[in-house]
Parts: sequence; structure tokens; C-alpha cells
Amino acid sequence: MKTIDRYLLKEYMTPLAGGLALFLFALIMDRFFALLDLILNRGVSALTVLALLGCLLPSILALALPMAMMMAAVLSFGRLAHDREVLAFKSAGVGLPRLSAAPAALGLVVALALLAFNGTVLPWANGQYKQLFFSIIRQRASVAFKEKRFIREFDGYLLYFDRKEGRDDELREIAVIETGSHGPPRVITARRGRLLLDPEGLKVTLALADGTAEQPGDRAGQQLTRIEFASYEVALNLQEALGGSRVFQKGLSEMGYPELAKKIKETLNVPDHVRAYRIELHQRIALAFAPLFVILLGVPLGSLARRGGGVGIAISMGVVCVYYLLLTLAQTYRGSWPMWAMFWIPNAVLGVAGLLAYWAALWEARWSGSGR
Repeated sequence: MKTIDRYLLKEYMTPLAGGLALFLFALIMDRFFALLDLILNRGVSALTVLALLGCLLPSILALALPMAMMMAAVLSFGRLAHDREVLAFKSAGVGLPRLSAAPAALGLVVALALLAFNGTVLPWANGQYKQLFFSIIRQRASVAFKEKRFIREFDGYLLYFDRKEGRDDELREIAVIETGSHGPPRVITARRGRLLLDPEGLKVTLALADGTAEQPGDRAGQQLTRIEFASYEVALNLQEALGGSRVFQKGLSEMGYPELAKKIKETLNVPDHVRAYRIELHQRIALAFAPLFVILLGVPLGSLARRGGGVGIAISMGVVCVYYLLLTLAQTYRGSWPMWAMFWIPNAVLGVAGLLAYWAALWEARWSGSGR
């Protein structure tokens, strides 16, 4: 490796480390308070929550890395241009394409590594997260359910509770509507209650206290029977509430490339299913190559901006937002174009924009040279 390449990579790595830390922090904070709540209010051990966070990191890293590499390219080359080092290189016969060689090579290496990462480590980590979170739910069933919302997942029951209290997750102000019978639904209300699991962990009992059960004689609400109780138990099926047998099956995010390709072949005659598998497969592959394309765009943008700091960050965030907007549009596309083509459009847009930025940078250099 030549001295110039080592110098440029050194300049690039510092903002890359800072950008990666920034984006990882921002994306982790999206989950942080929910994880902190598990420790402070749900009695889940800190080690278990750290394990959950570790399982989340691969998916967060796959999103944060392209963002950080874009920002690093703009900031590093913006700094070089601002300090007239790019001009000095050009005066010595080293043009912008040559200066881009080392960062582009790094982007290619990262892209190939991310391609393997997205097909192996990422699905494994997603599977571990699912198993770990499900084990927490089996031990503390109320973790799965939110306050102040109707819970419809249990067959034959509609549940609602106002809040949870204490580390033992005691439920307060509970309402249960039995919808499974053919007659008028029975309405049960209670001041407090608790979810208790059996040894197998797939059956849960809602133990109610200090409440009433009201049973209409008909659907018009006539001949209402009202019973007050000190304690009452409702048997629920936790496995059904969490997706039935699907909780033990691999989801899309838990499959590697061979499994996704196999599923695509098996579901060719089921349009909605095959579409979901194709989206997952092509999105992971296209995202893996994003680091290469963001560098090819970021280098000329940085040299044109000639500034670092807030301007460089603003440019980077704008490009990243456009990229992920195009990626979202690709996910919702239902036209006749092949799915793989739709997910490569965001990368193609970055590539074309990079070529235009290179052209603009070279044209500026020639114009500046002729004007001196």
C-alpha cells in the first residue's frame, strides 16, 4: 500500500469511527427505553437485557454502517478540500479518481463482508433474539402485552388493562370479554390481577381479584346476572397469542440465503408468500453493497462541498434519507419489474449521482485551472 493510500485511509477512519458510534447510538436509543423498562419495572436481569441488546446489534450495524461510511467520505474529503490538500494532490498530478481508489477499495471489502454477514450472522442473531425474548415472555407473560390497548390475540377473549404496577407486573383495572360462546358475551371486570404460567410455559392463567362478572340473558342485555367475586381465573393460551406454532418456526429475518432461495422455489404459486421471500433476499443483498456506492458518491461530494462539520453531516443525512426512501418504495412495489431490479435502483441512483458528482468536480478543477 502506498503512502498516499495509507494517509487517505487514516483520514477516512477517524470520521468513520465517529459516525458509526453516532448512528449506532441513535438506532440503539430507539430500543433503549423499552429494554431499560424490562430491568427497572419488569424484573428482568441486566445480563438478559444485555444479551437481547447483543442480538439486536447485528441488525442495527447493517443499517448504521452505510450511513457512517457516507458521512465519513463527505467529512474526510470535505476537510481535505477545505485545507486545499486536494488541490495540492492535483498539482502533483494525483487526480480525484486516484484519491478515491483507497476508500473505494475499502468500500468493496466492507460490501463483500456485509454480504456474508447479512446471510449468516444477521439471521442467526435475529433467531437468538426471538428465542431469548420468548423465554422472557414464558417466565413473565405480561411483558408481551401493552397497557391501555385491547388484546385480541387470545382466542375467545378480548382483554384490556389500564396499567402494570410493581416488579411482579400486577395488572390494574382489567376488563375481559368472553367472545367464544354462541350466547351473549360475558363481561368480567376486576380491580387487579396477575398472569401466571404453568410449568410448560405455554398456558397462562389470568388470576383476577376484587371484581364482577356480568352475564346478559340475551343479546339485548335483558335479565342481566351480576356476580361479585374475590378471585376468578381465566385460562388463556400463550402460544396462540404469540402466533401459534409460528413461534417455533423461522421467520423471514431468521433465514439465510439458501433457505430464502428454497422458500422462493416452494412458494412460486403463492404470490404474497413468494413476494415476501424475494423482498427479504434482494433487500439484504442490495443493502450489502450500499457502502461501496455511498463512498463513490461521498468522495466527490465532499471535495465539492469543501466543508466538514454540520454541512457534511447535513449532506450525508440527506443522501441517506433519499436512499432509504427509495428502498421503502421498492418494498411496496407491485408492478411488473423484477424484484431484484427494484432493490438495486437505490444503489444505481447513488452510482449515477456519484458519476455526476465526479464530472462536476473534474469540470470545476478544469474551470479553476483555466481561470488562473
